[in-house]
Amino acid sequence: MTVEKRLKTIIQNWFYTEPLCFSICTTHILVENPMMQIPMRCGQLRIEFSSKLLNSYSDKTLEEYLKIEVYRILLGHPYSRKPYNARPVILVLASDVVINSFYKTFVSLSGVEYLKSLTPRFKELKNPLGPKWADTEEEAFFQRNLNINRNTGAFETIDELSFEEWYQKIFFLIKEISSNGNNAGTYSLAETEGLAQEYSELWEENQEAQNQIKTDIQKAEIDQGWGSIGGGLERSILSQCDFSMDYRRMLSQFRQAICSASRTLTRMKPSRRFGFSAMGSRYNRKANVLIAVDVSGSITDEAFSRFFHVINNIFFLGIIEKIDVIFFDTELKLSQPVSIKKKIKLDSIKGRGGTNFQPPIDFFVEHKEYNGLIIFTDGQGAVPYLEWNKNILWILTSRIDYQNSKSWIESIPGSKSTYMPF
Repeated sequence: MTVEKRLKTIIQNWFYTEPLCFSICTTHILVENPMMQIPMRCGQLRIEFSSKLLNSYSDKTLEEYLKIEVYRILLGHPYSRKPYNARPVILVLASDVVINSFYKTFVSLSGVEYLKSLTPRFKELKNPLGPKWADTEEEAFFQRNLNINRNTGAFETIDELSFEEWYQKIFFLIKEISSNGNNAGTYSLAETEGLAQEYSELWEENQEAQNQIKTDIQKAEIDQGWGSIGGGLERSILSQCDFSMDYRRMLSQFRQAICSASRTLTRMKPSRRFGFSAMGSRYNRKANVLIAVDVSGSITDEAFSRFFHVINNIFFLGIIEKIDVIFFDTELKLSQPVSIKKKIKLDSIKGRGGTNFQPPIDFFVEHKEYNGLIIFTDGQGAVPYLEWNKNILWILTSRIDYQNSKSWIESIPGSKSTYMPF
């Protein structure tokens, strides 16, 4: 029996045992790729496989390879937005580590093997990242999370980080170890570069694919069709379905809300339903937006640039009349707002203190010409006071900041929250 037929048989059996995995496989096309140097990969609504490499494997191993790629799809890794100038090898390593944290497979994962090879370094060396990082939180993180189970030999992590966060951590790790000129472990990262390029070759941001995956996940939640997917993986997958995290959708809703506020009634324009017997409506599509940027030192230049790129794209000319920007830490940094059209260098206005959200909110309340307020921050600050409902959208710098701040933000009248992807 060919590898393709064996894979199709596995998928057919999943109809009863793994309903969610079956649904994912029906939205992706199985494609044989004889040019591949890796067993299997996914992306662009395809699951590609190499018959040459998989032919000698048992059905159990074949199913395991397929299940890993399906989990990768469910977690959204092939269809998420890539960071600027992303390194394919780090994307794949981060994806592998996230999957391993929820699912212990007997199939070798390159990300797991790489971190596993570094475990002795962080247990034995006095300064595993070099003297610069001695006794820092960065060093403590890797010492805490690089563990090998003595009984099973399995690689284990402690902290439950997202795909984006693991990418940043592994990027930092490789950069610091390489800069010290030290051996990066017994596992050869150089040999993995070419294979990682193959693994992530089909990975590109695809909103349509993400929506389809969300639909399958929501159906599984309703029908309790999770199959053998464990609790930790189930929670992580469900977090992908929280539409409040979709920053594009939240920005569009915010734009619609502030523009709708300028509706006026008129008898010169008849109602579509009732004609001249009832007043019609006219919408003034102009609106003014105030943006408050936290510059307390925890906001990076990269996050700042990414945020303003998104804002410029979502609030296009003709819908929003004016967008002004203010900056704050414990107080407002400039006496007057500046236009978003002006080139802004974050370093020239970055503060050194803590964060106080009350000054920008008070400024927004006092200046009635603004229809809505967007606050860009990491959420680290005291909860501000607001008496009346106002259109306020809080955009957090990362998913973990969003999770830590969502509950108190949405207790403020008129406030909604989302976060920027990496």
